[in-house]
Amino acid sequence: MPPYDARGEANRAKRHRAVLIGVEHYEGARNDLPAVATNLRLMREALTAEHTGMLGPDDLVEVPPDGDRAATVDPLRVRAALTAAREEVDGLLVVYFAGHGIVRPDGSDLNLMFTDSRVTRDRHHPFVDTLSWRDDIMPELRYARADWVVVILDCCFAGNALWAFSPAAGQNFALLTAAEPGVEIPPGDPGTGTEFTAALHRLLTTGQGEPVTFTRIVTGIRRAMAPYKAVDGHPWIPDERRHGDDVVLALAAGPEPPRQPPEDSARKGPTGRWPRPRVPALPHRLLPVLVRRMTRTTALVLAAAAVLAAGGTWYLLGGSGDVVCASPLELRVLTDPDLKPTVQKAADAYPRRDAHGCRTVGINVYDAKATDAVSALRSSSLWQEPPAVCPASGTCPRPQRDVGAQPDVWIPAAGSAWQRATAVGAAGGPGGGEASASTGRNVVELERLGSVAYTPMVLGVPDTLLQAQSLQTDDPLSDIVTGLQAVQEVEILRPDPEVTEAALLATDALYATSADGHASTVEQGMADALRPMPSTARDLMCALADGTHNELEDRAAVLVPEQTLAQFNLSAGEAGRPACATEALAHRVAHYPSDVPMLDLPFVRVTWDGADRDTAAREAAVDDFYEWLTTDRNAQKCFTDDGFRGVDGGDPAPPGDDSVLRAEDNTTAVRERIPTTGPDADASASLNDTLSRYRGALGPGRVLYLLDNSTSVADKRLWDGVGGAKDLVARSMGSLGARDSYGVWTAAVAPEKPVTQLVKLRPHGRADVRKAVADAGTAAFHARIGAGLGAALAALRDDPAVVEQPRLLVLVTDGEDFEGVDEKEQAELVTDARRAPPVRIVTVSLQDGACASGRFGDRLAVASGGRCLDPGDDIAAELAAEVAKAGTGDAE
Repeated sequence: MPPYDARGEANRAKRHRAVLIGVEHYEGARNDLPAVATNLRLMREALTAEHTGMLGPDDLVEVPPDGDRAATVDPLRVRAALTAAREEVDGLLVVYFAGHGIVRPDGSDLNLMFTDSRVTRDRHHPFVDTLSWRDDIMPELRYARADWVVVILDCCFAGNALWAFSPAAGQNFALLTAAEPGVEIPPGDPGTGTEFTAALHRLLTTGQGEPVTFTRIVTGIRRAMAPYKAVDGHPWIPDERRHGDDVVLALAAGPEPPRQPPEDSARKGPTGRWPRPRVPALPHRLLPVLVRRMTRTTALVLAAAAVLAAGGTWYLLGGSGDVVCASPLELRVLTDPDLKPTVQKAADAYPRRDAHGCRTVGINVYDAKATDAVSALRSSSLWQEPPAVCPASGTCPRPQRDVGAQPDVWIPAAGSAWQRATAVGAAGGPGGGEASASTGRNVVELERLGSVAYTPMVLGVPDTLLQAQSLQTDDPLSDIVTGLQAVQEVEILRPDPEVTEAALLATDALYATSADGHASTVEQGMADALRPMPSTARDLMCALADGTHNELEDRAAVLVPEQTLAQFNLSAGEAGRPACATEALAHRVAHYPSDVPMLDLPFVRVTWDGADRDTAAREAAVDDFYEWLTTDRNAQKCFTDDGFRGVDGGDPAPPGDDSVLRAEDNTTAVRERIPTTGPDADASASLNDTLSRYRGALGPGRVLYLLDNSTSVADKRLWDGVGGAKDLVARSMGSLGARDSYGVWTAAVAPEKPVTQLVKLRPHGRADVRKAVADAGTAAFHARIGAGLGAALAALRDDPAVVEQPRLLVLVTDGEDFEGVDEKEQAELVTDARRAPPVRIVTVSLQDGACASGRFGDRLAVASGGRCLDPGDDIAAELAAEVAKAGTGDAE
């Protein structure tokens, strides 16, 4: 049948609409996208052009409104615009988005990002203030009244939306994505827009001979983008899905003017400067996860420079022979989360410019978990050839998403990370902890050039605690800890060893301090003292400084880099004091364990097989950046101002007079001269073993969920939907592995009947259990909370021989029947909760009140060492963290 024509006789009276969404400005670490404003103008022109456009100006809804480029774009506003279009449009509905896109580590769940969107470390709910294509946008548009829905996505990972393309039966729906799944795209030129949208504009406004249909657009846009390359040299191939026949998007016009492929970046004019007619694009749009790139300030400076180049530089220079600056050669620097602020500061100060004042090299700094970086570099081919499917374990290594773009330089916190990344197993291939999860090949050379700065690891002890001066240096960590604990109660804390190399090195020594030799003893003690585990040394100190852990802060000895301790020792008003530091934080004295290696911040050149473009220029730029970092006074000052020790002939330099280490606050806290610490030998095998011990520290767990599925829960709309009982339970199961035993019971049963065992307490596959939970319904009975708790405690304790096995009981209730348990039964259950073997009880109250001091939920938590969570908490994140303490899914 003929294509759907919104301007045809049969459809002319219908309501048509285009919702144009463009996000130019971003808060946090994501780069602004100045080309988006031009994209919106191009789409506006194409859709409403006098002779070819299918829509009128009144048919456009723009977010943000035309002319308000500084406006904040939030997902609620976008969702409202889509909802209105779904209900009101009965003709053609076009939805266009330009901005940042982000996906989960396995490539699923494309999320569109808005001004205040952010990425968290919560594996189950990593994206905040975004809209999920799968869960938000597709369900909204699936039920649109429109005759035809056309969606156009111009963002990184747009192609991943194809995996969740699910129109309703009989619905006419077309989806056009800027690239294929898994591909990042450049940000475009502020003056001309992104390459994809500019090409789309030309196709819509210059169609030859016949109407421009969706299928014709697909053919034309692929041809137009063929000369271009996406990020990291990927072929730039727009993709599509269509459900229905075809739809006209523009009427016929004149022939399309010839389009030349983009000029090679190596071509220059006769003067050696760039020819004026083509304004180069900014460095490519960088991966948000991840995903952590230039500072907002740097991005704005680059964007402003590009706008100036596009608009008026040639006039200021005068004469037709003058030209604009070329895009600088981009170096991507991957670093450790503990180092990111300092390395970013140094990169921002890197001064290389040519005689015309144009920057010749741009440095983009991003960080990733130390374990993810090592894993990615060990299986580096996965950057270019990600696995097509995930293995049965669910682990799907995808470096572009887990780490970011392919680095040119890697600055880990310590040489031990480089050792692990380059270690070779007995069979000649990668060996060790990270490699076991990887399936790729090694296609990089990691050349260690030298150190850019140093900082030793220290055990920071509050100066209010008794401490032997003789133990400050030259003793192993176990002796220092034993000496401290012999005279007072001390909690030893360190950040997550998966996130930073410093924490992993500390953990390697820390496990030797356990009285019974079990890693589980160390980890359970830390989990009981502070949860969830802070990610970095700075995060740990900030957590202690926030005023909510004062009792712990007074007795907490922290394993952190010396530079972190020195910064947090500074008094209020002193330059270099972290913003989160408060007077609640005690002054700490550094002890230097002899068995924890020095952090030597190695500069590693990353050379990729087959990466021949700009090879000589890139190698020269890397060499120059390294030379500048290690020899230039201003570069070294970036590190010493943050408490690092500089470089002196390949060794740590004594702190200078202007160093944070020489500040009055640190006079008695740190040592000016320190011994070399840690072994010189390859520590990769030991550290991989420590990682394995950490990941499996608490062993297989037993977790039992008891759900209040009474009708009151459903009546209050607390059973189904996002944030409902079933959703919270299903999401919290992410840390449960194949060796864990877990089950799901429901408590709403007839009087005198036992609770229903929806899922029996034994090992399971997570997918099966989540499906059972999703299919569970409510029952027209009161929930027998008391009987259910007693039976659940008994079931979890049915194997008392395994005393140390983690046991967790999760009760999810709306509070009505929970509070209905009489005082006598409450007292009996609280007594039962104290018995051995221990079972931690986490009560999740979906309404306020049950967790107040002295109430039943609070009493159960105190008696069992558990928690009581209510709407005042981030229930999803906190419950997932509690289950993670008992589960081994992360270890697997």
